[in-house]
Amino acid sequence: MKNIFLIGATGSLGREALKVIEDNKDKFLLIGATGYNNYKELISICRKFNPPYAGIRREFIPIMKDNCSGDTAVFDVDKRLSEILEEADPDLTLFLSSGINAAKAVKYLLNKDKRIGIANKETVIAGGELIFKKENLKNIIPIDSEPSAIFQCLLGENKESVNRLIITASGGPFWEKREAEFPFITPEDALKHPNWKMGKKITIDSATMANKAFEIIESHFLFDIPYEKIEAVVHRESIIHSLVEFTDGNVKALMSKTRMYYPLQFAMSYPERVKTHIGYLNLADTGKLTFYPMDRKKFPAFDIILHFAKEGGNRLPLLVAADEIAVESFLERKIKFTDIPYVIEKTVSSVPFSEGGSLEDIEETYKLGIIKAENIIRRIIL
Repeated sequence: MKNIFLIGATGSLGREALKVIEDNKDKFLLIGATGYNNYKELISICRKFNPPYAGIRREFIPIMKDNCSGDTAVFDVDKRLSEILEEADPDLTLFLSSGINAAKAVKYLLNKDKRIGIANKETVIAGGELIFKKENLKNIIPIDSEPSAIFQCLLGENKESVNRLIITASGGPFWEKREAEFPFITPEDALKHPNWKMGKKITIDSATMANKAFEIIESHFLFDIPYEKIEAVVHRESIIHSLVEFTDGNVKALMSKTRMYYPLQFAMSYPERVKTHIGYLNLADTGKLTFYPMDRKKFPAFDIILHFAKEGGNRLPLLVAADEIAVESFLERKIKFTDIPYVIEKTVSSVPFSEGGSLEDIEETYKLGIIKAENIIRRIIL
């Protein structure tokens, strides 16, 4: 029995992880779950799974205590997460939330030589240089479908034999849309992903192709592979999640249905594999698989993000902040879809470059990026 602690249990990934746990009650036990604002969902999780620990923002603690079993200790997720993780001592902690709030807990667990599964892009990107050091990688299992695919393709391989990591992109909802129509794209349009059901933020990032640039940054840090050996290719069917090309010319690919259940199940069961409860890929029904080069002109966010990422340092938390505010503002109809890459570029370039520092420096740079991005958006609105 493996004890699992879920950070971000109330989001779309959290719900899928809970299904994996429910389908494998003889293998996985939920010992902790956190939300942020969604106390109603967290109460439901506590009533169903009765975990020993539940974390929520401070203002929701009283209502949580009133509605959860006395067996569940409710804690302030902003203040006590690392302390609770030390006390709970899970076999595996899954970081499924978004934002950089989890960075301290990630760093704490890795420094303690504890195993984590991570789908939190923001923490990997903003804290990549500080937290995701070579010596820590042995305890990290990627959960995003693309890095998970690379991780699985690399099992048993010598990293020196890797020629390229090839990350696949669906192309999002606008791959075939004329560029002239992009200024008129609405949030409703952008949220209609052709293949995946995801949260709003990552769905918009997929529409701008920012998500694919972020996955290249993730892969750079998670696999200690130089940027020049990581590429992206558009694969409309989203059946192949990533590929690894080796120096001898052979290529490994990982294929599955478009459900995050699969990489979550793999992360929980690793290094074993457990029988799936949601079915298998039928190749005959899948039909043809297609591949296209990235359209960098139509989707400028991809190159903008990678340009700054390669500089490293304070560019990394600034990218996270700028994209977060740009996407939020687009969803609130404050800016156009085409303004998103503009906001990212202007925000990051407005701050002089500096080398990465401590976790506190990263947090301060992220907060500065939020302020800068909001100021740029105000000028767009005016």
